[in-house]
This record gives sequence, C-alpha cells and structure tokens, in this order.
Amino acid sequence: MLKKTVLVHALALAFGAAALTAGVVGPAMAQSNAAGVIYGKVANPAGASVALTNTDTGLKRTVTPDAQGNFRVTALPVGHYKVDLVRNGGIAGSNEVDVLLGQGVDASFGDMATVQVSGRRSRIDVSTASNGATFTAKELAALPIQQNVAAIIQLAPNTTRADPRYAAGASFGGGGASENAYYINGFPVTNPLTQLGASELPFGAISQAQILTGGYGAEFGRSIGGVVNITTKSGTNRWEAGATASIEPNSLRASARNVYYANNGFPTDGTLYSKNDLYSETIKRGGAYVGGPIIQDKLFMFLSAERIQEKSSGVNLASDQGDTLNSQGWIDRKNITTRYLGKFDWNITDNHRIEWTTIGDKPTSDQQYSDFNYDTFAHNGNVSSGAHFQNVANKTPTIGATTNVLRYTGNLTDDLTVQILHGQSKTKHINDLTGYDPTVPGIVTTPDAIAPGFTYNNPQPFADQRLDAAYSYDKVKSTRLDVEWKLGNHTLRAGLDDNKLSSYNAGQLTPGGFTWQYYHTDTPNEVTSLTGYQTAINNGSGPLAAQGYYVRRQIFEDITPAFSNQSAQYLEDRWQATKNLLVTGGLRVEQYKNLNGNGETFLKMDDQINPRLSASWDAFGDSSLKVYGSLGRYSIQIPTHVAIRGASISTYIRQYYTYTGVAADGQPTGLTALTPVVSPDNEFGQTKLAATVAAQNLKPSYQDELTVGFDRAWSPDLNFGGKFTVRKLRTTIDDWCDGRPMEAWAAAHNVDTTNWTGFACASINPGSTNDFLVDFAGTGKDLTKVSLTAADMGFDKPTRLYTALDMYLEHPMRNGWYGRVNYTLSRSKGNTEGQTLSAVAQTDVAATQTWDMREIMEYANGILPNDRTHQIKAFGYWQVLPEWTLGGNFLAASGQPITCLGTYPLALQTDGFSDYGAAYHYCFGPNGKNLPSPQGAGGRLPWDIRLDASLSYAPALVKGLAVKVDVFNVFNKQTVQQIDQQYNQDDGSRSPTYGTPGALLGYTAPRSVKFTVEYNHVF
Repeated sequence: MLKKTVLVHALALAFGAAALTAGVVGPAMAQSNAAGVIYGKVANPAGASVALTNTDTGLKRTVTPDAQGNFRVTALPVGHYKVDLVRNGGIAGSNEVDVLLGQGVDASFGDMATVQVSGRRSRIDVSTASNGATFTAKELAALPIQQNVAAIIQLAPNTTRADPRYAAGASFGGGGASENAYYINGFPVTNPLTQLGASELPFGAISQAQILTGGYGAEFGRSIGGVVNITTKSGTNRWEAGATASIEPNSLRASARNVYYANNGFPTDGTLYSKNDLYSETIKRGGAYVGGPIIQDKLFMFLSAERIQEKSSGVNLASDQGDTLNSQGWIDRKNITTRYLGKFDWNITDNHRIEWTTIGDKPTSDQQYSDFNYDTFAHNGNVSSGAHFQNVANKTPTIGATTNVLRYTGNLTDDLTVQILHGQSKTKHINDLTGYDPTVPGIVTTPDAIAPGFTYNNPQPFADQRLDAAYSYDKVKSTRLDVEWKLGNHTLRAGLDDNKLSSYNAGQLTPGGFTWQYYHTDTPNEVTSLTGYQTAINNGSGPLAAQGYYVRRQIFEDITPAFSNQSAQYLEDRWQATKNLLVTGGLRVEQYKNLNGNGETFLKMDDQINPRLSASWDAFGDSSLKVYGSLGRYSIQIPTHVAIRGASISTYIRQYYTYTGVAADGQPTGLTALTPVVSPDNEFGQTKLAATVAAQNLKPSYQDELTVGFDRAWSPDLNFGGKFTVRKLRTTIDDWCDGRPMEAWAAAHNVDTTNWTGFACASINPGSTNDFLVDFAGTGKDLTKVSLTAADMGFDKPTRLYTALDMYLEHPMRNGWYGRVNYTLSRSKGNTEGQTLSAVAQTDVAATQTWDMREIMEYANGILPNDRTHQIKAFGYWQVLPEWTLGGNFLAASGQPITCLGTYPLALQTDGFSDYGAAYHYCFGPNGKNLPSPQGAGGRLPWDIRLDASLSYAPALVKGLAVKVDVFNVFNKQTVQQIDQQYNQDDGSRSPTYGTPGALLGYTAPRSVKFTVEYNHVF
C-alpha cells in the first residue's frame, strides 16, 4: 500500500483537483447513450436471483443468473443501487454500486455470504473496450474548471483545444473541431448548421458527462472525432433544493497581455498591435434547483435554472484596422446566458418508464461600440453603433437551443428491452444592429494603404464584416429506437434513428451592399495577380497609381435556407465467448442527404457501412487486469451549412481600380479599372442546378481506427494502464472550385461551351475519380456526364494519420486523496485537417479552400494543426482537514505546429488560375516568387502550461453550506495560442502581421479568481 509520504503529498498537490471526489477516468462503454449496466457473476447460481434497487427512486429490477452464474442488467438510469443476492426468499448477500453513464459496474457475489467492498482491489470495467472518461456531478462541482462542456472535454485524455478562433468545438484524436457528436439524455444537440459545438444546460444540472475518445460501439455514429454524452439530474424520493452564486471580479483578474507586431522587416515591427491590457471583465453566475417526488416511488421532478452575466470592456480592433481614431475601436459588452432544465420521470411500473426533458439555452450579447485612439489610448465613450445578438457564432458566448425530449424504456421481459426517443430543438439567431445603414458601403484600409494627404472616412461601422440575416433559425427533429435481447451467451442489440435538420435564412451578406478595400504595393510596375487577373498597378492613370495605390470593390451574399436528413441503423452482438473473454461485433449503416434552398437534394449518401469489432479479456478473472482492443470504421455527415454557398445562389465578386481621390464618405474617385469583374469561385449570383453541385458517385467521409490497451488494478491504492491508437482517414468530402479541368474535358470532347455559365464549385471525393453532371448547353436539362480522374484534377489521396500512446497512473479515492496523471504522446500528419481549416479558422465546414484547386494542395503534406506531440494532464485533490479540501488541475501541452500560407508564384500560374491570395504552401520569397513551404514546417508555438487550483470549505456547523475559491491560471502564464499564418497580403506583398498573435484571442486567458457560495438542503 502507498503511504502518505512527503512525495505523495507533493503529487497530490501537483495533480490538482477537486473538493469531494475526482474524475472517474476509465475506459467507457456505449451500452446505452443515456443509461448504464450492472453485471456480475454468482457462485453457485442454482436457485438464486439478483434483486436491484435504486436507493434514490425505489426502482426495482430482478434477474435470474444463467447456468454459469452470469447476470447483466441493462438500460438502468444512472444512480446508486443496492444489489441483493436472494436465496430461498431471503437475502444471502448484498452489495452497493454506482451506475455510471455508458459504463458497466461489477457486482459479483463470490463464495462469501456478503461481498465486502471496503479494502478490496479497485475493479476494472471488463465489459467494454471503449475508451474515454466519465465524470459525475460531484466531481464536476469539485474540480477547478470553468463550468462548461468544453472544460469537461479537456479533462479527458486524447483531447486538445481547437483553434481559439472557432466559436466552439474541440479536437478528439487529431480530428477537426466539427467532427464530434454531442448528446443530452440521448438527444443529439450538436450545432446543426456548422457542427461546431452544441447546446448546453445548467452546469449544476449535469448528472454525468461521458467523453468518448474512440473504440465506441455501433450505437454511436456521425463522428470521426469523439462523442460527448451527457445525462441530466432527476428527482428522487427526497425533496431537496439548493442555490449557488459565484463571481469572478475584474479586480482580481490579471492584465491581459498586449500583442506586438512580429519581426517581418516593416516599420511596424515590435510596435503595438493590440492594446489588450485595458480589457476588464466581471463574471457573475447564479443558479437554483428543486427536485423530489410528486408521487413516492413513481413520479419525480427536477427543475434547475442558471443565469450567467459577463460584463466586459476593452479595445475592439487591432491598430491596423483603420485610422488611429476608430469609431468602433472600443467595445462595451454585456453577455447574458440563461439556461433551464425540467426533468420529469414516471416509473409506470418497475419495468416501464417515461422521461420528459425540457432544456433552454439562450445566450445573448448586447454590445456598444465607441471610439478608441491608438496614439493616445484615449476613449471618450461616444457610442457610434451597437448590436443585440442571440445565438451568433463569435458574438454570443455559445450557440444554444430550446429542446424537448420524450423517452420510453420498457423491460418487456428479463431478456428483452426497448427504448424509444423523440425530440425536437430550435435555435433562434438574432442580429439586431443599431447604427447600421444598409445603403452605406464600408470603407476598409490599413496604415500602409493610406496615401499621404488623403482622409479615408468610414461611415459604415460594420465594414469588413459579413453580416448574418437579422433573423434566422435552425430546427432538429430526432426519433430513435433501441432494442436489446439477451440470448444465452449473446446479447443482441439493434436500433435506428432519424434526424431532420433545417436552417432558415442562413448565410451572410456584405454590409452596405459592397465594401471598398484600399491597398498599396511597393512594386507598382511589376505584374501582380489580382484574384487571378495579372496586371501591373501602374496603368498610367495618375500619380497614386504610379506610387502603387489601388482599391478593390467586393460584394458577398449567400443567404438561403438549407436542409439535411440523416438516418442510421445498427446491429451489435456482445458474445461472452469464454468465461473471461468478451467479443463484441457490430455494424452501423448511415444515410444522409443535403438539400438546397429549394428543397432539392444535391448531395446524397445511401450507405455508409461502418463495421465495429472489439474484445475485452479479464486476464485473471477478477476484474483486476483487462487487456482490450478495438477495430472500427467511423463516418461523418455534411452539415446544413454546405448548402449555403455550395448549392444555392451565391455572389462573391471583386473588381480592382486605381483612383485619383477620396470623397468625404471614404469612397474612391477618379476610378480606372485594373480588372474586369472577377470571382475567386465563379460566384456571380447565377442559379445552381442541384444535380451539378456535387459529384454523382460520392463515397462517404470515413476513418478507420485501431486501439490496443490494458488497465491494471495493482492494489487498492494504484491503478495504471496504457493504450495505443491509430486513426487513418480514408476518404473525405469537400468542395472543389477549379474550372480548368472541366474546360479541358470540354475541349477534348469538342463540346460547345458558348452558353455555359462556367464551373463554380462542387462537392467531391478528393484524390478519387469523380463523375459530374454539367449544363454545358445552358438549358438546365440534358446534362452532360463528365468523369475526371484524380490526375485530371491534380490531387493526391487525402491523408490524415493520427497515432497516439496514452499512459496513466491513478490513485483511487483512499486515505483522503485522489490523483491521476495522463500522458499522451501523439502525432497527427497528412495533407488535410478534415472538415475545418485552422490555419485561417475557416468556418465553411466541409467546404473549405483546402481542395478548391490543385495548387493549394502542393506541399500540403506535413504536420497537421491539431497535433500536440506531448500532453500531460493531471488532477486530484487532498482533503487536508475534514472541512477543507485543496485541489487543482494541471495541463502541459506542446504547442501547435505553424503552417505558412502565401501567394502562389507568378511564374507557375497558368491560364484560368483563380488566385486566392495567401492560401498556398509557398512562402518566404519576394513578391510573386515564394518558395515551397510544407504544412507545419514553420516551427511550433510555445508549450501551453496551465495550473488551476481550488480551496473548498464545508463547515460542519452549517450542513449543506460550501464555500469555494478557484484560481485559474495560477502562475498567469499567458502563452501564444494562435498567430497569423498568412505570409502575404492578397496582392502578393508581404503581410506585416505574419507570425503576430491574434489581436483578441492570441494568448491564454490571464489569471482570474472565482468565489462560489453554495447551499443544498434535503427536506
């Protein structure tokens, strides 16, 4: 047994952790997406039965062990159970266990009359080969973490934070931020529009949170990253109520770190880029709950509500985003997130239950914009404009929804269980702008683009933004059926689900109709590429052109409805092949189709076939050593967002000019066109035929995964284990926007293209042969089939290979302390991140610029953005005295790899090249002559090291009262989280901000302190 030596005390403090108990971070299982399992073995099973009673609700189940003494009870609500061994009408032995979400708990009865729990070796869950972590409400309340789902995810091994510019999402096992699935009480709450993040509930209403990072069974799908599976609290046979209040005062918040220009050979090098140390923020949170029996043992209720208020003020723009005095340079923000949960449980009988869950998640943000002067740092508070937002990415704290779910569980026999779920959610997006005139174009400039003697006023406060529609909304309807049948040594499971997703008025537009963007080049007499059109800026139109000054007029609009229908079926067999060997085989088949704004199907996947196989070996037969492995295929669908630009009418046009003057409203005068009207993706507002915007022979996006590992309960004081994971992306779907191969095909086949409007974009399988239908005749019918090979399109196969070695040490909760250390050694490499593109934080999920043309994929192979070679996660707690608990949460992760994106060399550009600006793996050369720069070759960001700590006091004199202080980022290590990875400006000139941390999201949040008071009372 480990003794509490000085070393042990030091480890307990270093691990960090919680107040009451700490995270149960063991392999998780997917028995049910909202329930758990009790299993075990009875010695001498003849004439015996096993009776289970939920000590909180009185729910009872009785089963008869099989001839070998095995028993297994599924679809159990999470909670505490008393398990009795019954012989001859009397109790021959008892055990008490906690059922965890998606996990199995062993309640075996040996030869002894009564199972002794205390002092025995900690048992491992040998009933699964899944991997991940499950955290209970007590653990989440005790750990020093921010109270949101994102913080829970980061406690689990094999997870990392996504690029901070994404509004939500995390990387699981090297996956993209949009490649995860989220559930609450079995209902899918993933953001339907982009798949980035999910709706949440009052944090204190979480009963258990399961984070699945791989190896999960056929029940779960629509993810090649991970699964976040949450169950809510329910009422019990005891009435109880409570309230909590917390505050993170600005007075105890450390100053945010200012951002300075990186060294790029510009006069701005080392000068102030973003004045962040003026930022102030105070966060207040209040919540309350009540729960209990409406009818004892039968009908229960649980109600919870929470309100989070965040008030902040600070600089809103970087120093290069306009004149030194900018009317939107300062922001005063008030974020309010209101959440509620209502849960009603009806035990019709012990074998039939109905649950109704209603959840509200409404994040809003009220913002006022005023002036700020970067020369003097003055701010006089003259409000120029403002906005009220609800459920808007990067404006409100999260994206929420109103959700209602009804679920029935029926134990039709001891061997047959049925679960039926139906639910619906709705997300309202509100953009109410004040000071916005839709008839006034925006003016955008940077200090280097300001010609001497001219004033560039900007009367449009929302310039250089893409505005959402004033009102839009998303809806999700979901129905699910799960059936389980025990047949001898086999447990057969089958199920199906059907989800219908709708997004209305989705998309964005240019404020004021169009935007003027001013530019300057130091080489006006050299040919440059302006969105693919090659010309010199000095066209003889005047002195400004001769000095390299020019301007771009741009329009963007793609507002439309979008829809997606998703369905799946699965079949699984848990086979107890031998006494100690469990083999699980399953097959999941998924279908989906995406529809455009007219309700026309443009992308359809009939059969995504995902086989799964796993094995778990209880090596010693006493649940002290588990050796396990899994092999499976996992696939991901396409969100509704892909229909917005990809399948519906969209406009994205530009035209470049020289100019001779600037009017009082900031618009250029004396214009001479440098280019015709051009579009990076041939988006001129033309109608898109549904049959032409996706390849006709698409294969699903899928990934294969292999895991092998072991868990060892060495003693009552020590558990340890390790796991090896390999994930390989096989196929992906993204959009392609290169018309040159299409034109070459038409020329080779003597096709008349006179009436063809040209190729815009289409969803494809990169690296494969894609079959298209093309309207060469311009009639909307009699489409031509065009088959293009990977060579025709200029692509290699998509690759993303993730390998990881996970190891852990755990001291279970004994002798007053708990501690766990996870270490992950991993590598993520390939030529595609997946559905997202972190280098530029592109939110066009599954329609990124990655595969738009062959030039973008040159030298794309390398280390991928979500690679963190080393990660150490440690947490724990030490009960110093009966009333005092000290804990913390520690992270040390190696930094994100840096990719340099620059302009494509002029000498390599061919006819029809559509210039995307700084989007290519070419960097570090003079204008127009960049050199190859493979992905991830720019080095790495610094290590991310954080320590959070907590101290809790629960006075014995006032039962139910608890006071807690959390300190986040104890040592105030504000490390770089994100930098500008674009080496050039769009015209090919060097970018002065390359390598510079993001203005507002570039560094880790500074140290802050939170005080919490909580009171709970049981009547």
